[in-house]
Amino acid sequence: MRDATKEDHALPHHHTATASFPARNPYLTDSVYPMAHFNPGATDSVPHAGPTKGRKLVPSDVKAVMLPFTSNPTVKKIGDSTIVIAGCTDGIRKIDATGDKFELVSILPYPGMEQLPEQSTDAALEGLIAQLDAAARARDDAKIVALTKQAEELNFSRKLMANGAYGFIDRDGCHYAAFAATKILKSTDDNDPAKPLRILQVADLAEHLPEGTHLVVAAQLYDGHIAAMAYGHMLLLDRDLKPLGSLSFDGEPVENSVCFDETGLYVVTSRHMHKIVWTGSKLSYDEADGGWRSEYNTMSREQATAAGSLTQSGGSGTTPVLMGFEDGDDKLVIIADGDPEGTNLVAFWRDTIPDGFQQKPGTKSRRIADQIRIAISKVTIEPSPEVLGTGVIVLNCSFPQPVADIFGDTFTGGLTRPAAKGAQKFEWDSEKHAFESSWINSEIDNTDVMVPVISAATSMIYMASKADGNYVYLGLDWETGEERARWEFPDDSRRWNAYGGITTLLENGDLMLGGIFSVKRVCIGEG
Repeated sequence: MRDATKEDHALPHHHTATASFPARNPYLTDSVYPMAHFNPGATDSVPHAGPTKGRKLVPSDVKAVMLPFTSNPTVKKIGDSTIVIAGCTDGIRKIDATGDKFELVSILPYPGMEQLPEQSTDAALEGLIAQLDAAARARDDAKIVALTKQAEELNFSRKLMANGAYGFIDRDGCHYAAFAATKILKSTDDNDPAKPLRILQVADLAEHLPEGTHLVVAAQLYDGHIAAMAYGHMLLLDRDLKPLGSLSFDGEPVENSVCFDETGLYVVTSRHMHKIVWTGSKLSYDEADGGWRSEYNTMSREQATAAGSLTQSGGSGTTPVLMGFEDGDDKLVIIADGDPEGTNLVAFWRDTIPDGFQQKPGTKSRRIADQIRIAISKVTIEPSPEVLGTGVIVLNCSFPQPVADIFGDTFTGGLTRPAAKGAQKFEWDSEKHAFESSWINSEIDNTDVMVPVISAATSMIYMASKADGNYVYLGLDWETGEERARWEFPDDSRRWNAYGGITTLLENGDLMLGGIFSVKRVCIGEG
């Protein structure tokens, strides 16, 4: 195991990483980012090239659209136009990203929540940024934490974070987003780049969900059906949002997104990993129907809270990710668990368990292909693992001195309190049916808890970080973990944060970053 550092800024160019990707879902729009986590396998990797030449950014390099919070903006093409649709805590924003543009076209409030965008105006958000910047420059920990209340008043809160968090754009150019606990909004711009989004349909699924639950994700499967995941429950809908089937998880929370292949849907709850299939008449994880369910190592809620875990249930905090897309590949689904002795990277056999495979010591079932201790974190990982080929990377997001508040953690971490640090890569050995640690970079500041993106063409990982408390974007070598490029943001403002998002690598090499206060296009593409 090597410990890569942030030295050697001018490493030689490495070869293109060899990897395959999930088959394109024909029911989704054909773009670089039709859904959360890029593709049905949730690999957070792309075949096209990212930038390779680091530099200090100037203000004109960063174009922003103000908003309270967005995690996963999606992208579609309309002729020669590139349109970004961002599900936010207060509504849906349409942005024209054609060429080098990044301009707001429209804001569509969630029905029944029209007052929210009136609260999170550009002026109000700029006012909060100014206060936060002053507190950060003074290293005033108490003031930073106290600003949490103002952030909540401007629609950044746990209560609203599920609004629009995991959406998608279908093949007709319509955008789907969950909001207001039990509702799904289907919107359209009639595939006209200049037109605002309008409501096409609203489905309130409350009568089909247990009382007190809330939707956290909507995803369109390879057969066109829509999986609506809720806290302890799921629904299968048709494209008109009519319920076809339901499945209970016995009160076990689903806290993040899902992944899927042509044979089933992979869902992790606070206690079990599932493969769920639709038989044509019911949703099932029964092996007789082609599904399965497996326990994995977890901790109690109390243990999770005491350890500073961002995941409150004590289970996995990650969106599952698939590995293996070609004939002959080991077909795996991967999570980080909630083991109280230290989180593990865990791989489950997606399909038939190989003949003669023996259950490994310390695992909860024979369905688990392997698990290995993640050295950089003691509690479960929140950013989902990212996969390219047989490699997988995880980030530490354990705050050494947590505030127990998401706003406070991200803005005090790496500034007035210690940062959550470290990235680790593992490789899957198909002959041994085992993970091996490849490298650790212990210098990466992960206080933005942002999912990186991997480019196969440049063999680089692009990730949000901080240096001396100020925001930077880094390009790490996929094979070694060493830093190959660094982009420093123009100044020391907190406006450059990318909290809770997923890095989108646009086709020209520019980065698109979600986060608090705005969605940003960082114009560093070299194509």
